Parts: sequence; C-alpha cells; structure tokens
Amino acid sequence: MMRTIFGIRPLSSFAPLLAALAFAIFLAATAQGMPTGNQTWSEEPWDAAAQDIQAAAAPALSSPMPFNISGYEPSTILLGDSKINFSDYASQGPEPKPELKMAELWILEGDAWSRYKRSTVGDEVDLVFRMPAYGKADVYLISYANSSIEHWNLNFQEGYSLLKLTASKTGRQFIILTAKNVPSNALMIDVSAPPAALHNSPVDVMAAAPGRTKVAIVSERIRGYDVYVDGVFYSSDIADGKLDGNASFILRRDGKHTITISERDGQGNTINKNEHAKEFKMNTAYTLKIN
Repeated sequence: MMRTIFGIRPLSSFAPLLAALAFAIFLAATAQGMPTGNQTWSEEPWDAAAQDIQAAAAPALSSPMPFNISGYEPSTILLGDSKINFSDYASQGPEPKPELKMAELWILEGDAWSRYKRSTVGDEVDLVFRMPAYGKADVYLISYANSSIEHWNLNFQEGYSLLKLTASKTGRQFIILTAKNVPSNALMIDVSAPPAALHNSPVDVMAAAPGRTKVAIVSERIRGYDVYVDGVFYSSDIADGKLDGNASFILRRDGKHTITISERDGQGNTINKNEHAKEFKMNTAYTLKIN
C-alpha cells in the first residue's frame, strides 16, 4: 500500500487531473486553429460609382432557352430589302441551301425574322439561334465603334433556341457564332443612345449616393474557406465558381468590423479559423493577403 510521504500525495493520484488539464489545453489550441502564416492588409482609394457605371456598360446575354417554333413560325424572313415567306425559305432543303448545315442566327421582331435591327441602349433584343447539333458554341459580340469584343461559351440543344441580348453600348455591333470551327451568318445591330431624361433636380444622383467599401481576400495557401462579417456569412472562395483562394465582397457601412475566415476540410469540419478586427473607411478597397 502506497503512503503519503511528508504530506505529498503519490504522483499517480494526480493522473486524472493531469489528463483533464492536457485535454483542456488541446481544446484551446484547436479553437485557435492551425498556424495562420503571414497575413497583411493593404488599402487604396476605390470609386464605387465608377465601378457601377463600368458594370452597367457590360452587355448581357441570357442563356439559351429551347424554342419550339411550331405554331410560332415567322410569317416573313427579311434579308436586306427582300421579303421571303418562311415556309418557302425552310422548304428549300439542305441540298440547294447548304448553309442549313451550319448554325443560323436571326433577330425576332413580332412575326418576322431578320438579320438587322435598330435599337436603343437598354433595350432587350430577342435572338433566335438554330443549331444543327447539340453541343457548345462560342458567341461573339463585336462592337465596331468601341473596338471591343465580348465572348460567351454556351451549351445549345439541337434545333432552335431563344436568347435575349441587352444592348449597352452605342454604335454598330455584330453578332456571330462558331460551332466546331464553323461560323454562322452574322447579325448587325445599330444601337443609339436613349433620349435625354428630364430631371427635377440638378443634383447628380450617383454623386450623392452613399459610399461603399470593397474587401478582397487573396491566398495561395488556403482553399475552401468561408468569410463572416460580424458573425454573419458574407462570402466564400467558391462564390465566383472557382476554388482559387480568392473571395471579395462589399461592405455598406464603415466603422469597425470583424472579418472571420473559417477554413473547412472535406467533411465540413473547421480546421483553421482566424479573426481580423479592423476599422474600414468608405470609398476604399482593402485586400487581405494570406501566405
């Protein structure tokens, strides 16, 4: 039987306490997360209003929607100054009309299809694409006046599809599609500026709009993380469709905020979590680099 010597209990009697203490230290270390590496903040002026104008200037093209033209056939095909009955145009067949083997593009206007249209900035233009086969195709919007090219890579079903293009730039624009390196016909749209709007107030609305703050997180080390602002989920590095370690979001209030970055493993468990309490100013872009 072990006895107490000089009032000191045997070491073995402290084993449960030591185990509990070690477990508590382990939990504390786990809560702090894994080593976070080097983390640095940078900032620069940011014009939110200019960013909005630039985003608004980008043309928008909807995804293709299957379009069953049965019962919705155009009464007229417009080719330049010529008007052709659609049934006559479609009945020519692929032999005398080999272009039926490639994609065809049309502009839908009422009960007529054409390849030219006059439009105004902000208008929606209905486009009809006929694809000879299922698959991916590249759509190009070429702006002659602005010397710019917009590109979309889209999935199409065989047959007819309906797309909507929102005109955003003035001048002459061309639309063309290529599938399996075979080009379609081209569409031409002349886009004019909208009529000047009347304002009851001389105040520039964009100039009077409240500022905002842009925050970006860039990391080459961590992937698969969520971002919380003051405990509320805001973004993740997969929000833009790419698991690349980059995330960005907009703060609409200045002042002090706590940015929490929570990294998870494949099972959804938190493996790295760190917080950044920082003062943010309006009309400023902040970048947090994690290496």
